[in-house]
Amino acid sequence: MTGKSVYLTIGAAFLLCSHTYAQEQAITEAPESFRKNAILATVGTVGLMGAYNLHYERMLLSSKKSSLQGLWAKAGIGGWGVWSSGGPYQSLMLGTMTGKKNSHFELNFGLARMVDESAYDNARDINEYLGEPQPPKSNYIHIRAIGTAGYRFQKPASRFLFRCGAGYPETLYLGIGTAF
Repeated sequence: MTGKSVYLTIGAAFLLCSHTYAQEQAITEAPESFRKNAILATVGTVGLMGAYNLHYERMLLSSKKSSLQGLWAKAGIGGWGVWSSGGPYQSLMLGTMTGKKNSHFELNFGLARMVDESAYDNARDINEYLGEPQPPKSNYIHIRAIGTAGYRFQKPASRFLFRCGAGYPETLYLGIGTAF
């Protein structure tokens, strides 16, 4: 046997014995999910109307297979103002978001207990000046529908989140938060 034939025989045996993995499927990693809790601070204004709030949100349902990422419950406190009236408010909302990567469309809706503190103070001062009985504060507490629609930047399993959009009572808003 010549040197060339020995090398060819060894090379052919090596090629026949080696494994080819070209047709095997790659192991897919499970997509990371979002953290279950978050705290968000939001500020919004348009002209003489605006609001600020602090929300806690908790993931109720999650979906890794569809573009709808899940369902969140949100509870918040804040303040609102319009021209010469305003006051504190408390809110409860449900929210969802779409998108698979870092950028999402966020949609929230719910109810808020809004106190018109300014109007109550004015009515109380006028009644005191006129010597009339004080108005009940319950006349200045309203339950209102609230909601937001906007953009949310949040990477799966990341702590930082940023949001902006339009809604009531925040009008045009910007917000930041942390997930845990």
